[in-house]
Amino acid sequence: MTARRWTSAAAVAVALALVATGAPATVAVPHLPARSATTSAGGGAGGDPSAVEATVEVTPAAPPAPGTARTFGSDEARATGDDVVTATSDVSGFATVGVTWSGRADADLDVAARTSDDGGATWSAWGPMEVEAPDPGAPEGGSAPLVVGEVDRVEVAVGNVAAEGVRDVELVVVDPGRGAVDRAAADPSLDDDGALSPFGKGAGGVVRLPGAVATGDQHDGPAIRSRADWGADESLMTWTPRQGQVEGAIIHHTAGTNSYTSSQVPSIIRGIYTYHAKTRGWGDIGYNFLVDRWGRIWEGRTGGVELEIVGAHAVGVNDETVGVSVLGNYEQATVSDAAVRGVIDLLAWKLALHGVPARGYTTLDGSREARISGHRDVGSTACPGASISRRMTEIRSKVAHDQARWGHLWNKSTGYLVEYRPHATRDEVWFVSGSTRHLLTSTRARAALAKRLGRASYASRTFLTSLERGTDFDSRWARVPSGRYVMLDGNGDLMWATACGTVRHWGGDCTAPRIPDRAKDAFDVEPISFFARSDRTGYLYRIHEGRRERVYTRDAWWRLTRAVGWSELRDVKVTSALLNEFPAGPSHR
Repeated sequence: MTARRWTSAAAVAVALALVATGAPATVAVPHLPARSATTSAGGGAGGDPSAVEATVEVTPAAPPAPGTARTFGSDEARATGDDVVTATSDVSGFATVGVTWSGRADADLDVAARTSDDGGATWSAWGPMEVEAPDPGAPEGGSAPLVVGEVDRVEVAVGNVAAEGVRDVELVVVDPGRGAVDRAAADPSLDDDGALSPFGKGAGGVVRLPGAVATGDQHDGPAIRSRADWGADESLMTWTPRQGQVEGAIIHHTAGTNSYTSSQVPSIIRGIYTYHAKTRGWGDIGYNFLVDRWGRIWEGRTGGVELEIVGAHAVGVNDETVGVSVLGNYEQATVSDAAVRGVIDLLAWKLALHGVPARGYTTLDGSREARISGHRDVGSTACPGASISRRMTEIRSKVAHDQARWGHLWNKSTGYLVEYRPHATRDEVWFVSGSTRHLLTSTRARAALAKRLGRASYASRTFLTSLERGTDFDSRWARVPSGRYVMLDGNGDLMWATACGTVRHWGGDCTAPRIPDRAKDAFDVEPISFFARSDRTGYLYRIHEGRRERVYTRDAWWRLTRAVGWSELRDVKVTSALLNEFPAGPSHR
């Protein structure tokens, strides 16, 4: 049989720029000798010293030997008879396993796993594996990844195979490898034995730049460890980051062992990443963020922690929600207070950033759901486990309370300033609106935009290159959907004019491209107001709110200039043709 083998191969002016815009048990089902293939999940670290390569072993499943018992699973889900296939594999590293199949991605299968830490002499009890809801049109189905940890062997059994018409059932074992990031994540003060888990026992630092996210000081949020901190091998990345919208959050658990140490957290995330990105073909890890049992927050899916990055964590609601997964199985173990606090800290900041209140309801995939929901609320699954589900009311209440802390960030999602560091001594700041990016070359423009949008957050090169390139910044004209012409001036103010003559007078032209409302809404838009003197008659006018207002007396002139904060009399000479483009307004005497 053929084994699967893998190889890895900001605005424009905001104006212009934006444009385009258990107990051991002996069981009767024997393990089968597996013909398997061990391959590297990635083609190398790509020059990134923090990247850690994972290896993947794929073992085809087959019916058990004739005459052996074919019963497995829990009392609630037990499969028997000839409609069962099994697969067994040796395990190395702090492993993650999964099961995949072809034929029917939405097949209703019973999937269970057990482990041995003595080479198969004795086995743990069977534990159920979640079957993931498939994306519409997906050619293959699969289980959720299961973190089995440091064991010698793993066996899976899959029931209802014939009845559901599936084929090519395979056991996938991911060895996440080892690297310096594992030692860097170690904190002996955190490690303890914890409580019993399905496969054994078990119950914040800051990122480095230029890593995948900004430091806590830079993004003004909780400390978030970067993808580099868990050793992401970016050569596995085939997904192009997409921006959606954040209407709420979905909380998950990763399932599997709770018996992990602080140094093993990167291994867990790498195992899930490899399974999601390669085995399931998602191109990246599905969760936007992960939280370990000590409350440390880790960046998941690439793109930028402050952006509205679409995840792959809950079918039907990925475009509208942020996915946060707690490492561990909380159907069978009690979630720690520290992990809950980590989720609360993350969501209070993240939802405030996008103007989403923690309390109340929103519409997700056509259904009315709480803005902070568990995975089981939007899908047919036990995730995030009974222990976390019992604390959802508490989580919502505390997130709502803590959002006041982030009031200065509230609803900054009309546009983003993002920073990319192509070199250790150089950075670039871009304005991102929708699907376009615009390089800010002016420090004054950066400061003006930062005043309204907040400081720049870090964005990956992968995310930036997925956007269309807009015009680089300098003071320019563009047109908004209403048809008005707007200019981002040197002070970062967005001004508007109704006449082409005004546009030309201030260095623009009426062929400027349109910008989206998303860009316009990032600024305080004010009408261009100035004093103009006709080059033909010498008459003085105030151009204000799209009209020309004749100023007859010196007293009126002084009165009007003081109203706008001027301390001297000044005007600009304009053509009569330009003046005539403005309709007549009130006069001042």
